[in-house]
Amino acid sequence: MINSMVLLVASADPLGDLVGIIMWIARTLLLVIGGGGGLIMIVKGREEEDPKLSLEGYLAIGGAAVLFAATFAVQSIFS
Repeated sequence: MINSMVLLVASADPLGDLVGIIMWIARTLLLVIGGGGGLIMIVKGREEEDPKLSLEGYLAIGGAAVLFAATFAVQSIFS
């Protein structure tokens, strides 16, 4: 029979857990700030008939999506 304390110590990865939590916080902020701000810019640009503002909104959402995906790569480096 394997000692349960040994399994607990062997499966604990405090740095990986911390990095995972930090990355989920970063992902949430990216979705709220980048995605929400981008959507607001798109709607405002359409309302004011300003294609430049709409394009900036699309670029903000695209940039947030790229950074969102990059957080998974950073997390896998530390895990």
